[in-house]
Amino acid sequence: MPLIHARRYSVLIPAVLIFLSGCSGSSNTPPEVEVQGTVTFDGEPLPQGSIVFDPVDGKGGSSAGGIENGLFVFNSQFGNKKVLISASRDTGKKDQYDEPITESYIPANYNTNTELTAEVKADGENKFEFVLKSK
Repeated sequence: MPLIHARRYSVLIPAVLIFLSGCSGSSNTPPEVEVQGTVTFDGEPLPQGSIVFDPVDGKGGSSAGGIENGLFVFNSQFGNKKVLISASRDTGKKDQYDEPITESYIPANYNTNTELTAEVKADGENKFEFVLKSK
């Protein structure tokens, strides 16, 4: 191999290795922990819905999960969170395409105008119970 090609590879190989080491392993996303809990609506487990944890201070990302039979489990960054819970149900009516029409039935004070909060801790159990009422 000519000397000029050897020098080119001697510079190129370390540069590629440095690039690849930066692409693997570490990331800039904050650590997350598992959160879990229950959601009841008028005394009954919420059959299906969604739950979102938004940072109260607006810094960091949101986390979300599904609710099935009143239970949820997902990962969230730690800190103080606003909690938004929503669910919809079939109205028994159909639209022009013969598809079921659904309605959101969780009051706004649990989602768009939420009053719910949670403190997600870096260590310890992050188990929450949300008791929702229609009135």
